[in-house]
Amino acid sequence: MKKLILLFTLSIGLMTFSSCSNNDDNNDTEIELSVVGGWSVGETTLNGEIITNQSITRLLSAENRAEFRYLIDVGDPSGELELRVLQANWTKNENILTIDFDNVDMGTKIYTVSELTSNSMTWESQILGEGILIETLTR
Repeated sequence: MKKLILLFTLSIGLMTFSSCSNNDDNNDTEIELSVVGGWSVGETTLNGEIITNQSITRLLSAENRAEFRYLIDVGDPSGELELRVLQANWTKNENILTIDFDNVDMGTKIYTVSELTSNSMTWESQILGEGILIETLTR
């Protein structure tokens, strides 16, 4: 009987130590980062050269609406800039963002998201006749 109790105690002890693990199954869960939110435009390059850009914010709503805000030089001798707001619909397919502007002159723009973290995003687009535009955005 003593051997049976000893064997039972040993089994319980082994199960206790072998069932504990630092390896949780949560490691397999991949978190989908979202492009939804307000973004401030940081560094902007055109064909690898840093450019000064009057583009100031990008707003992407959960309802798939977008708002691009720009400061535009209106040609005033004082150098004043005017705020212009462009509205659009947006869709995302993997790392491709398609922005379909309400203003038909703007048309549809395609952005390839090359980096996305919880507080920054880098995307690039082809500007016809000018080259590759890369913008780094922060929340």
